[in-house]
Amino acid sequence: MVFRTTPNLGLQLSDVASGLPYWDDNGITEASYRLGNKELGSDGGEYFFVKASADIAATATTGTQVTLTFPAYTVATGAGGFYTPPDTAIKSGDYFHVRRGAYNATPT
Repeated sequence: MVFRTTPNLGLQLSDVASGLPYWDDNGITEASYRLGNKELGSDGGEYFFVKASADIAATATTGTQVTLTFPAYTVATGAGGFYTPPDTAIKSGDYFHVRRGAYNATPT
């Protein structure tokens, strides 16, 4: 299992949340962990925190390739070079990390 090597709070690299996770206390109404946060995984891969703009089917081993829309940091199935966690179906509106490059590929 790949894990985060950067010292940020936030969703684990392989987890999917149906709502925006990790809200701060004391009346703050914005999450400290934001869409677009970039993390480095223990596998050497780059990961970005995103929101699904459509349902995304699961793909074993590599994850499903998606296109990332900037600056909204939303993703949908496409040929964008980013991949969802392997063997994980994503629902529209879910929050998760995408990896730059397939999960079974050497990081570039």
